[in-house]
Amino acid sequence: MRAEPVYLIKPKIFEPFNEVLAVMSTKKNFNSSEAFNVGFTENSEPEKVNENRKILLEQIEISRDHLAIPRQIHSSNICYVDKPGIYENCDALVTDKKGIYLVVSVADCAPVYIYDESAKVIALIHCGWRGAKEKIVEKTIDFMIDKFGSDVNDLIAFVGPCASVCCYEVSKEFEGYFDMRFLRFRRDGKYHFDLKGEIFSQLVNSGLDFRNIEVSRHCTICNSELFHSFRRDRESSGRMWALFGLLR
Repeated sequence: MRAEPVYLIKPKIFEPFNEVLAVMSTKKNFNSSEAFNVGFTENSEPEKVNENRKILLEQIEISRDHLAIPRQIHSSNICYVDKPGIYENCDALVTDKKGIYLVVSVADCAPVYIYDESAKVIALIHCGWRGAKEKIVEKTIDFMIDKFGSDVNDLIAFVGPCASVCCYEVSKEFEGYFDMRFLRFRRDGKYHFDLKGEIFSQLVNSGLDFRNIEVSRHCTICNSELFHSFRRDRESSGRMWALFGLLR
């Protein structure tokens, strides 16, 4: 059996569907004590990042030439993907094409995977607090309904590891951005934001059955062994890739 150097997050909710590939990389590298980083960040070594991307893609047996990658801007912009390549100024990708693998880069923001098992359409969303504030998850589902006639009863979703309410400290101005259900007031006078709760709410508000939604239990901030976190490590933080594709 071929050794797998990178520890991957694999959503259980997609296990019944052999036609999709859904994974997220982590910083855990079984072949090295060095953190596994696939992001071109301020302190990264480009050669090492390219090497790590090659290792990851070989592990999941897909080609770099089949990737669709957005230039993320923390927006609610959505792009339809009909071919591999770079997609400018967007944070959600949607495709019905087989053999194209959607990618988003994360290090505290949530990757949100949505699959329409009937229409065979996938969406991958990069959702931080700004995207959540602009309702990017709801807008992406509306996009799937408008373009492909998706029925929300056929949608299955996974909310990946991200900054969680245990650690996600935010300012008082968030009172004006989100329902107070998703803010926890601490005794020290600070707020913590429940990004996962907000995303789950957007999925349910769009009509998804809660039984068709899986939410990762992992927090990227406090699980330093497994995840990169910008809020924890700032400029020294690496990045992880979430990948989602319809297999040929």
